[in-house]
Amino acid sequence: RALQLSGAGGPPHVKLTVEWDVSTKERLFGNIQEEVVQDAESVQLQQQAHRQQHSCTLDECFQLYTKEEQLAPDDAWRCPHCKVPQQGTVKLSLWTLPDILIIHLKRFRQVAEHRHKLTTLVRFPLRGLNMAPHMAQRGQAGRQLLGRWAPWQPPLCLPPSCPRD
Repeated sequence: RALQLSGAGGPPHVKLTVEWDVSTKERLFGNIQEEVVQDAESVQLQQQAHRQQHSCTLDECFQLYTKEEQLAPDDAWRCPHCKVPQQGTVKLSLWTLPDILIIHLKRFRQVAEHRHKLTTLVRFPLRGLNMAPHMAQRGQAGRQLLGRWAPWQPPLCLPPSCPRD
């Protein structure tokens, strides 16, 4: 059917494999030695490309998502006290998780005006996904994130000339 539906020259990659149980094969064809059919070069190239495909785990995706990032110098924030631009950091954390977690992975990369489909294979567990390493720590650091519930602590990277109030 694939050969009939394709245009001149046939489809680019079609491989037909027929597996017989030994008794049926001998009854239909007699005692034939195993025949080896060599794959075409295009089939071998496709298989090689799939074997070399970059892959990662879902855990690695979450590690990258929750990794602390240094902001670029042009994204610096201005200290309200000393008015000096400060290069900050950003870290996303998961605070709570729902009973049912739905994960949407990025499928395209935008490069200038063009979109490119990402082909990275993401391996994920069907059972026992441990999200604890990706959750925000609710200890002392968690209190600092809550702002009005804890006294403000200035960042450690402020210059000494900046008032501490």
